[in-house]
Amino acid sequence: METFNTYFTKLRNQDIDFVDIPLGEDLEAFICPFLIENNKHSNPVALKVYERVHQFLIKLNRDFIKPNKRNEGIEFLSHLHEPNEYHLGYSDRNKGKAVSDVRAEVIYDALRNNSLAKQNIAITNEAHFVLLLVKGIGQDIMSDIIANVCRDIFAESTLKICRRHKVSTISVKIEFYNAIAKKWEKKSADLPNFAGKSIILLPKFIISGGRAYSNLYNWFIARNYLAFEILNRKKPLSSDGKFIFKLKNGTQKAIIKKIYKAYRKPKDELIDFVKKFRGSLDEFVWYAKENYPELNLDDLR
Repeated sequence: METFNTYFTKLRNQDIDFVDIPLGEDLEAFICPFLIENNKHSNPVALKVYERVHQFLIKLNRDFIKPNKRNEGIEFLSHLHEPNEYHLGYSDRNKGKAVSDVRAEVIYDALRNNSLAKQNIAITNEAHFVLLLVKGIGQDIMSDIIANVCRDIFAESTLKICRRHKVSTISVKIEFYNAIAKKWEKKSADLPNFAGKSIILLPKFIISGGRAYSNLYNWFIARNYLAFEILNRKKPLSSDGKFIFKLKNGTQKAIIKKIYKAYRKPKDELIDFVKKFRGSLDEFVWYAKENYPELNLDDLR
């Protein structure tokens, strides 16, 4: 399989700091907002991406979702085209403008049907919390949002890679979201080209494989909150016994797997845990940083 590196740069694997995408197909991987959040204080690219997407979501939620301006909101979101130049996502999905138009409706309706976004509560201005809490917006959609909104940022870092490794580029027009002007704009960018199509490279540290963060948050709540609650109730419930295992020395241990299965919530009901366990969202972000790192791309070679 021909990749960007084998065709253009021929670097050793340990010297590649970008995602070495296949040139003839898509890599089933995604731009992850949790990884962006957890790298924004240590990496300038992550900070620029975080701030741009944050401003985009503020504009979307404040100007279109909360006042329920559906037509204007869908027009605003219609600029989210299939970002084929990244070679990421599900390779068998449909491409083209018609798909982008449908996706704009899906994103708008998902946010409008979410109680937090409808009230313009601040956490829905954070991409990682939108991915976690908004039903209908999964990894592929969020990855595409970030890819479109921050296209110029990633194009700029791609050009730096090309200059460093003497890869030729071609001037093309790209579209991105201008957070200062608060509108979509186009500009010229110098990008590498393969078979007549532009390529944009991404840093490894913001890429994840398939992850259902709603399931991971459910497990986090079961392990760190519900288990403690069950073990320490002053008045145990009759059902608590099946979630507790007693060791020979009398110590009681919670059976996390059973608690998870019994209490897990669908994505659109996770807000109940958020309200009940104050601070759990911020704790989960830190937990994700420690336990869910970037995708190991060497495993895909």
